[in-house]
Amino acid sequence: MPTAPRSSRWRPVPEFDAVAFDAYGTLFDVTGENWAPREVVVTMRAKQLQYSWMVSLMGGYSSFRDLTRAAVEHALEAHGHQVNVDAVMESMLHIRPYPEVPAALERMAGSARLAILSNGDPPSLEALLENAGLRDRFTWVVSAEEVRVFKPAPAVYQRLLARTEAPRERLLFVSSNGFDVAGAAAAGLRVAWVNRTGAAAERVGGRPELPLGDLTELAARFAAQA
Repeated sequence: MPTAPRSSRWRPVPEFDAVAFDAYGTLFDVTGENWAPREVVVTMRAKQLQYSWMVSLMGGYSSFRDLTRAAVEHALEAHGHQVNVDAVMESMLHIRPYPEVPAALERMAGSARLAILSNGDPPSLEALLENAGLRDRFTWVVSAEEVRVFKPAPAVYQRLLARTEAPRERLLFVSSNGFDVAGAAAAGLRVAWVNRTGAAAERVGGRPELPLGDLTELAARFAAQA
């Protein structure tokens, strides 16, 4: 897959004090799970995000794990499959990172402090990172649960700034999800878009400062400037 073109506005890596990553779909391959046929997994992921937007717009809140269970149940029923939902929920704590992620994080950790900014609930995020052997890479694990609304609500991105205490211009947010990229950029964050699939950019919200093919490219920039 060809690498997305780099933005001419991209500035040197050493200006960043902190780099924050989305978890699901950016570091961890959600649709690569094999607990059910692929079409079921894809439906689950789409419904998982849809439910997060629905509860946010309705002015309510449910934990992301509860929404995930609801999405799993919906996907199984929609496709006519019988799978143990409790087993699926346990498998969600063992999602594999994308192949380049461990090495990329290791290269970057020496140049900036790293954070997670995710819709996921704190216990699930902690378990996911521990099970993948990645927890020690991150100084902060920031959850949307702390503000009881989901991405792309501006309050989630503001919470990242508050927790890290990093100046806005010295923090980079990295996501593979188009809606997340658009929301973070609209909230005034500097954003890198890891566009592994060559997806079209969103037409509402903000635009990324740096399009990337994968995290190896970003890690190489940090290594080159170290």
